[in-house]
Amino acid sequence: MEPVNDPLTGGAATPVLSPAPAGSVAAGGSDAVGDPARHQLAGPGRWWVTLLWFIAVAVVVWVVVWLSAAYLPRTDLYPRGSGGPGGAWFEGWARWDAYWYRAIVEDGYSYYPGVQSAVAYFPTYPAVLWAVSGLFPSVFVAGSVVTLVSGAVAVVTFRRWAGLFLARRGATTAAALLVLYPFSWYLFGAIYADALFLAVAIGAFLALERDRLWLVALLGTVATVSRPTGIAVALGLVLRLLEIRNADARSWRSRLDPRSLRRRDYLVFTSFAGIVGWVIYLGVQFGDPFAFSSVQAARGWDQPASPSTWLKFSFFRNLSATQLNDSYSISLLLQAALAVVALALIVVVWRRLGWGYAGYCMVVVAMPLVGSKDFMGIGRYLLPAFPVFAMAGALLAGRPKTRMAVLGASGVTLLVLASFFARGYYLA
Repeated sequence: MEPVNDPLTGGAATPVLSPAPAGSVAAGGSDAVGDPARHQLAGPGRWWVTLLWFIAVAVVVWVVVWLSAAYLPRTDLYPRGSGGPGGAWFEGWARWDAYWYRAIVEDGYSYYPGVQSAVAYFPTYPAVLWAVSGLFPSVFVAGSVVTLVSGAVAVVTFRRWAGLFLARRGATTAAALLVLYPFSWYLFGAIYADALFLAVAIGAFLALERDRLWLVALLGTVATVSRPTGIAVALGLVLRLLEIRNADARSWRSRLDPRSLRRRDYLVFTSFAGIVGWVIYLGVQFGDPFAFSSVQAARGWDQPASPSTWLKFSFFRNLSATQLNDSYSISLLLQAALAVVALALIVVVWRRLGWGYAGYCMVVVAMPLVGSKDFMGIGRYLLPAFPVFAMAGALLAGRPKTRMAVLGASGVTLLVLASFFARGYYLA
């Protein structure tokens, strides 16, 4: 196969890795982790080229958000003229959860049983905002900058991680899918924790692949205190570590045998310290160690741990009532479809990358699926499932027409949804 130019790395592309059959070595052996002796892998690429591509897309998204907030009709919740410091360029990003994060930065955490409360939001992102807010005219401006920088770090780190497992065209396609994902506006400026969490999660797994266990412990701890799904990072890191230490084993039981761990390997288990510390804090401060979960049943959020939430009764009622004639319902359908695609790709993750990454993705996808009453939010909650994007890139890499169609449709959808978000519509 003739090499082709790789726009995200500036080099020549190589053929994508061919998937291995289930039950073979690739389901848990060396081929699953990209054995350089058998495949020509992409390697880290030129990070600055990937960064330039991210910046180019970010510029387009920021212009769309600015124009939409300034000139297109908006919802009554965000009337024109309600902007703060930072001007029109930043005002379109200050939507929905941004106000919760500002409240946490300015007033700290609060918890009122049965009422929407700040404890629903994990502390890493607001802590970073608090640390840098003095450098900016407002918390909102600080939030957009932190998100944008985190998104850039996440995409560059993802491209480097993907280069460990995929040929160059596959790694490039995977990075493009992440940047142009319909809900990736959360990587470009929305005042949400998703970009920071994604950057930390990918960094933790990349550090593990390079056997930098102190860095794994640090990033893993930060991840588990960043979002409820942070627990998936700790679990995935442990499973992946076991696979690395048992790389020559044939059966999946042997690959997950803990007896192969070295003394320093137990550093990885400290990743659980973040969520443990958060639970202890909530218990001491508010008397409910799982207040972040309890508050989900509050009026307005209406997502208690019950069959009505698990079985998505609200989703089907909403579709029946609106008949797909508003942005909310269309967004729900899109997010439900993306969840189905992600679940299907987790099987590919398992076949190609093994149990560690598959387990991580399963928890990342399953937790919001179980906790959401109607699929709302699933679109952005899928962002941390970066191995899914990698496998999608691998599958599309050898199909040029399909790849361009998917990337084009995804990019257009991204701009449309970013426009609606800037105008005050609740989409995820």
